[in-house]
Amino acid sequence: MESLKSEIRGFSGLDTRKKTIVIVTLAAILVLIIALCISIGIRANIQREYTAARDKTGAALYDNLFILMQTFDSTAVPNIDVRNAILPQMRSYYIASITLNNLLGQLYGSRYAVLNEADLESLTNAFTAYEAAYQNNVSTDLARADMQLCMDRIKELLNTRYSQGVLKAGR
Repeated sequence: MESLKSEIRGFSGLDTRKKTIVIVTLAAILVLIIALCISIGIRANIQREYTAARDKTGAALYDNLFILMQTFDSTAVPNIDVRNAILPQMRSYYIASITLNNLLGQLYGSRYAVLNEADLESLTNAFTAYEAAYQNNVSTDLARADMQLCMDRIKELLNTRYSQGVLKAGR
């Protein structure tokens, strides 16, 4: 207690210029500490928003891929118009999936892209096989088998890359 009183007396004994320098220095330190706290808070908020945006985009990709699989399953229904009803719907979900997959890869890094180049090429080839079968008026069994392999791969990706609806980073 006595040493504190002596320090206060020591401060009182300083001339005005030195008191001003000490006060300004302490005020500057306080301002820097406050600015640091604000910066940390802003950074944490940005990180939360970044993660939320990535999770929403990942969820949208999951939904599109899941609906793509569900739509493909309806090709087994007798008397359904696969060419004019099912394939156009599937293509729409496929295009949306490609867009979301590319967005994830470009914004968050390739570890967050779910579909790789081989997956995209396989799906494109399966759609092309359907188109070729219809144009040549031949059976679509081979095209359907190719698309089934793609759907099995998508199912595998959804099961391994998502945990409780949230996209996990890949390797």
